[in-house]
Amino acid sequence: MSDSSDAEVQNALNPNPQALNEHDPNVARDPVCGMLIDKRTATNTLAAPVNEQGVGTLYFCSANCKALFEANPAQYGFSSL
Repeated sequence: MSDSSDAEVQNALNPNPQALNEHDPNVARDPVCGMLIDKRTATNTLAAPVNEQGVGTLYFCSANCKALFEANPAQYGFSSL
C-alpha cells in the first residue's frame, strides 16, 4: 500500500480542483487542511452545531482529515460536537 497525501486523494476524487470556486454554495472548505470540497459528492461529512460562521455540516477531503478534526475540534474553532 502506498502512502498518499490528502491532496493526492482529493485530486483523485476531483481531477480539476481549480474548477471549484469557494463562493459557490455547493462548495465547502475542509476545516483541517483547507481544501475545497464539492458538497454534492462529498463522502466524509460530519453534522456539527452551528458555529458563529453559520456552519452546520462540515465537509472533509478524506477520512484522515475527518479523524483529525474529531480528535480535537477545538483546534479548528469548535468547542464541542
